[in-house]
Amino acid sequence: MSKYNTIDVWNYVYGNKESVYDYAGRLMMKSACGNPYSKYHPTLDHIRPISRGGCDVLGNIVICHRDTNEEKADSFPHWYANGRLFRAKRVRGTRTDYEIEEV
Repeated sequence: MSKYNTIDVWNYVYGNKESVYDYAGRLMMKSACGNPYSKYHPTLDHIRPISRGGCDVLGNIVICHRDTNEEKADSFPHWYANGRLFRAKRVRGTRTDYEIEEV
């Protein structure tokens, strides 16, 4: 659980865009924020999970499709999502910020 709201993070990251693809290639729709029954439902995911020492800061949060989030679960630093392998890489010069790259 995060102290951040999905729609607020969406607006911060994507601005007025109505649809975007997450890092695993799944389509998300801004209008589906807060609607878990939508097939385009975006969620907030901690790149380094809280359960594995991650922090609830924007630099450790990514917006991703519900299915991508479920596939990743608490995996860190490597995981599969949408049939592709990803890894988390700490942003140089930070202690809590991560980025995702495909392996």
